[in-house]
Amino acid sequence: MHRSCILRVTSTAKVLLAALLISVGTTAAAHWPDQPPHQVARLGEFKFERGGSIPDLRISYVTHGKLNAAKDNAVLVMHGYAGSHHNHDLLIGPGLAFDTERYFVICPDALGATQTGYEHTSSATSTGLKMAFPFYNLRDQVEVQHRLVTQVFGIQRLLAVAGISSGASFAVQYAVKYPQAMTGIIPISGGTVFAVNGRLRRPWGTSIIENCVGWDGGQYEKNPQICATNALMVQIPFFYTRDWWERNLDTAEAFERWRVAFGAYYIDVQDTRDLWFLNQSYSRGWINDTPGFGGNLRAVLGSIKAKALYIHAQQDEIFPPAKAAAEVALVPGARAIMLDSIAGHTVWYNADPQATVALSKAIREFLAELASGAAHPVSAAASSSPR
Repeated sequence: MHRSCILRVTSTAKVLLAALLISVGTTAAAHWPDQPPHQVARLGEFKFERGGSIPDLRISYVTHGKLNAAKDNAVLVMHGYAGSHHNHDLLIGPGLAFDTERYFVICPDALGATQTGYEHTSSATSTGLKMAFPFYNLRDQVEVQHRLVTQVFGIQRLLAVAGISSGASFAVQYAVKYPQAMTGIIPISGGTVFAVNGRLRRPWGTSIIENCVGWDGGQYEKNPQICATNALMVQIPFFYTRDWWERNLDTAEAFERWRVAFGAYYIDVQDTRDLWFLNQSYSRGWINDTPGFGGNLRAVLGSIKAKALYIHAQQDEIFPPAKAAAEVALVPGARAIMLDSIAGHTVWYNADPQATVALSKAIREFLAELASGAAHPVSAAASSSPR
C-alpha cells in the first residue's frame, strides 16, 4: 500500500534568509577544524557503461560517526546536481536527521564532481584528460559509490541510501541496480521523473557554456569561471518558489547578501568542463533504460526491494507533486511525506527552517524503523497538518 501525507510548515521571511545565510556561510568553506577529514580512495581501473575507461579511479568522501562491529549501521548520503559532500552537513550530527551517535554516515563526491578547490572524485579536469574523459551516466555514478561502500568499508548491505535532488535519482537507481544492497532508500526532492523544465535547463546551460568566451572547445588551461556561473544561473530560479524569492530577496541588499553567500557555496565554485560533462550525463543513461527491463519504467521501479520514503515539497518546481506521486505508486510499499513549504525544491537546504525540522524528524523516524526491522507506518506527527 502506498501512503502519502502532507505536512504544512509556516515561515517568516527574514528569519528564513538569516538561516539560509548561516547554513551557507558555515558550509562554504572546504573543511573547518571540527569537520571529519577529507579522504580520497583509489579504486583502480574503472570501465564505463557506454565505453572507455580510466586506469585509476579516485573517489573523495567524508564519513561521520562510527561503523559498528556488525557493519549494519551505515547510511550512504549522496549530493545533488553540481553539489559536493557538504550539501548534507546541516542534517548530519548528534541527534540530527542522520544521527552520528547511531549511524555511520558516508558522504561521497559523485563521479565527475564539478566543484573546485579540493581534491575530488575523478572528473574530466581532475584527471587531466579534459575532453578525452569518457562520458558517464547515472549507473556509472552509482557503481563508483557502490565500490566505495563495498571495497573501502567492506559493507555489503547499507541500512539506507539517501540522496537529495539528483542524489535522490542515485538512490533509486542504486536500489534497482543492487536490490539487496540496502534496507531502505530516502529520495529527497527528487527521483526518477523530473518536470519538463529539467529537459530544458541543462541543454540551455550547455549552450551557454559552448558559446562562452574562454570555453575553447573544452580544451582551456584556465577555467573560464563566468561560463560555469552563467550556465548555473539558468537553474537557480527553479530552486526556490516565487514566493520565497519575493519574501526573502525583496531589496538589493538582501539579494547581494544571498548572492555572495550562495556564490561561495555553489554558483562560483564550479569547473566549466566538469559541469559540461555532468550535463551530458543526463542523456546517456537514465533509470528507465536500466539493462534487463526493456525500457519499462513500471518494471524498473517495481523491482525495488528496499523500503522507500520519499520526501519532497508540494511547491517543488523541479520534482512536482504529480511526478512524485506517480513514482511512489510504482515502488512497492513506498510512502511519501510532502512538505507544504515555500522552500520548494531546496527544502532540504534550510531555506525554510521549520521544513528542515519536519524533514529531519521524518528521516530519524524512518531510519529508526529500518534499524529495528519494523514496518514503516506514517507517524502521527507526519500525518498532522499544523498551520
